[in-house]
Amino acid sequence: MAVPRAAHVRPGRSAHAPTGTESQASVVEAPELDGGGPDVELLRKTHWAIDKVSGDLRRFAFNTAIAAVMELLNECSRLREETAVGTRRFALATAGSLLFPFAPHVGADVYALLSGGERVWEQPWPRADPALLERESYELVCQVNGRVRDRVQAAADASADELKELCRAAPNVRAHVDGREIVKEVVVPGKLVNLVVR
Repeated sequence: MAVPRAAHVRPGRSAHAPTGTESQASVVEAPELDGGGPDVELLRKTHWAIDKVSGDLRRFAFNTAIAAVMELLNECSRLREETAVGTRRFALATAGSLLFPFAPHVGADVYALLSGGERVWEQPWPRADPALLERESYELVCQVNGRVRDRVQAAADASADELKELCRAAPNVRAHVDGREIVKEVVVPGKLVNLVVR
């Protein structure tokens, strides 16, 4: 199986990025955080990646698993200046651990760099924290005739009718629907609303 070139370069480069006085021993343990902010956002993304890669491995969906690791690395880069060293180290060590089944040498090197020499293959597979997987809101994709026209924030517990209303109210959706008849409204809770118009 071919591993994307980015998987060979980026985790190793990012592994050297966090510096600080924190001890190497607690590097791979999730930091305890209260409230919100960039640290919690990065922790949520890390646990999302653990859950996604674990599920994708069970389904043999290797490309999407690698894409989830790359998404986590992008989030680490984006939040580099705003997060604590311990949070970044946990996220990057987790990325190394998740990458290990696909690119064992790179994953092992990254994990060893961030954990003070521990061997990734001797560690248990990371487990996602269900509390960090839950969100109060999510990005709802709004489609018109199967084409993405807008994205809006929706409450996690919103009903199908509320999701339809949010979609209809989105500015770009209104521009594509005005003056046309809505024939059908398809709702996929937690993901999208598709308005079929003619």
